[in-house]
Amino acid sequence: MMGGIFTVHHDRQYRATDYREKPAPITCQRFGFEYYRWLQAMVFATEEINQNPHILPNISLGYRIYDSCTILQRSLEGTLQILTGPGEPSPNYRCGKSIPLAGVVGDAVSSCSIAMARVLGLYKQPQISYVSSIPLLSDRNQFPSFFRTIPSDDFQSRGLAQLLIHFGWTWVGLLADDDDYGQQGAHILQHELVNSGACVAFSESIILSRADRNALHIIHVIKSSTAKVIVIFSSEAGLTPLMKEMVSHNVTGKIWIASEAWATSPLLSMESYSDILTGTIGFAIHSGEMPGFKEHLTSIHPSRSPNDDFTLKFWEEAFGCKWWVQKNTRDIPDNTSRLCTGNEKVSSLQTSYIDATNLRATYNVYRAVHALALALHNLTLCRNGNGPFGKGICANITNFAPWQLLYYIKGLRVSNEAGVKLFFNENGEVPARYDIVNWQKSPEGALRHVTVGKYDSSDPDGHTLTINMSSIHWTAGSTQVQEHVII
Repeated sequence: MMGGIFTVHHDRQYRATDYREKPAPITCQRFGFEYYRWLQAMVFATEEINQNPHILPNISLGYRIYDSCTILQRSLEGTLQILTGPGEPSPNYRCGKSIPLAGVVGDAVSSCSIAMARVLGLYKQPQISYVSSIPLLSDRNQFPSFFRTIPSDDFQSRGLAQLLIHFGWTWVGLLADDDDYGQQGAHILQHELVNSGACVAFSESIILSRADRNALHIIHVIKSSTAKVIVIFSSEAGLTPLMKEMVSHNVTGKIWIASEAWATSPLLSMESYSDILTGTIGFAIHSGEMPGFKEHLTSIHPSRSPNDDFTLKFWEEAFGCKWWVQKNTRDIPDNTSRLCTGNEKVSSLQTSYIDATNLRATYNVYRAVHALALALHNLTLCRNGNGPFGKGICANITNFAPWQLLYYIKGLRVSNEAGVKLFFNENGEVPARYDIVNWQKSPEGALRHVTVGKYDSSDPDGHTLTINMSSIHWTAGSTQVQEHVII
């Protein structure tokens, strides 16, 4: 059994409380189609492995998935449910079926992954995150069982500094979320820029708890500065309120440098932001191939998994209808709601969920599941007398200790049949590889993320940064490098 923690919903809502009664739980309003695709990557990878006779023959993988909604409390709640079984969490006990837990895939938000890793690390339970990238998680003393299929922001910050110097931009502004991801990334980037001879014109934090109130101050700083190039270390959710204000205040003529957390944001790629964000260039998670995944996405249907609330909710959000489900946990549709029939076609949707052309975080989820499966497979190949544990013994696939599986994850050095290379360094990280993307306006008015280069820390020739200059479109459709402001 594997656990999965995903941010299926976002847009958190905190209810006011006077502490005269038990505080209401935090609720989430918006269903994330792209995030649901991440969840489906875990389902797809699990089914693919179960159908492969060469990986874990006669052993089936299962999963238990929770929605964290980017809320730390819910990430922890899901983690404890995975560890102890359904119902009230009972630390140090497994109250569910006696199925071994292989590990946990998740979470997305770094602060949530940190909280999870502190709990999972106590039990030496493997955890593999797909997009948590802050450098702190590389500390093996604090997080002994944490791994990730995304590079540390140490690499990204150095790469972004190299990108800026490559273009001769030595007078830049810097914006960052006021969380671990933003502040650590910005700190490393600023250090790298100063060491390279560049200067930071301003450095401002995006206050996530009140981004709308903080936005006017940031806009004033940007308009008052002579810096034309601005680097933003932010998540999609943290940056959206600020960009809405940028549009209303017509902040144009800037070159935005994107960190990977928003470099391919579908939410910010809408036509309404094109005047502001055309010409943006940034680091994106490397895109990979998942043969058959698009067919999997279009094949989902509530009838295939009638007890899956995620699929039911996806159907309602995607097709604008309501299921007639008489449960206490779901609303019975009123007379004005259109009922879902089940005849709706997923293939007809025009959402980010159905886009399988650039699989980035989705591909990282896929790799995380394969890492757990291949480590388990290697565990089964052990022969007593030649095992890695005391007196040459092997772990038992039906009753192994979490630390025993950690041994096999650390020693993973394989490529699967899809060509996915899987190995982790001593800090639980994969080699740093990013796509460099440029935001270009499509004929329809929306923004496309065009790959114009790459950053690869493991390049054997030492050419870590490669850029196709002729492919880049700057603001207003220009293909010329913008004028540098050098001091």
